Amino acid sequence: MNAAYVYIVRYWVAPQAEARLLAWLDGGHTAEVAALPGFLWARRVRLEETDSFGWRAFTTIYGLESKAALDAYFANPIREKFAREAAAFAGALRSERSWGALEFETPRR
Repeated sequence: MNAAYVYIVRYWVAPQAEARLLAWLDGGHTAEVAALPGFLWARRVRLEETDSFGWRAFTTIYGLESKAALDAYFANPIREKFAREAAAFAGALRSERSWGALEFETPRR
């Protein structure tokens, strides 16, 4: 899972929308993002936490070749398509995004 840069999306989903959201993500959205130039892989983590409303937390981590690849994604018109698709989850999905360069890695033993 080597990558010089990572893009992290942390999100919370209402219980009644979880199955639909995961179907959208697994049915193409995550693969569509990961197939863009400069993206290397994607991994989702089901976090062991819920918020005060009972919404489950997830994190999707994308590995990228460079910051330039992420900048190209941010400028890509495909994000408008993703925003339209995500609008189906209005009121049932909250997310935050972070990104940065890989700074340290512990060697495997």
